[in-house]
Amino acid sequence: MKGEKDSNGFLTASVYYPRSSSSLWCYSKQLSQNQIFEAHSYGQEETRFFIFNYFSGIKVYDLILYRGTWYEITRVDTKDDYKTDLFVYVKDCGSGKVPDESYLMTYEDGIW
Repeated sequence: MKGEKDSNGFLTASVYYPRSSSSLWCYSKQLSQNQIFEAHSYGQEETRFFIFNYFSGIKVYDLILYRGTWYEITRVDTKDDYKTDLFVYVKDCGSGKVPDESYLMTYEDGIW
């Protein structure tokens, strides 16, 4: 997401850019009821996780579009201190957070 800030420091209209020029490969799995319950006991709301093969720059509150469904990142775990797999835990994205199509840009339009 890229946006400008107004004089009070709040973000104005933002646009969203893909992190990669093509679709990324990842493993994804819906969490079991036990895992969901355990996450809730720690105050987390998680429904699914993704495993990316070394992908940097991903942060909490970023959005993932997977098979037509939007997810919001709640937690990012690493193995071997960011040298191998990246475990990204997500929750279903509320309808108020799903970006409008007019704010979705292509990779070529980005700042990369």
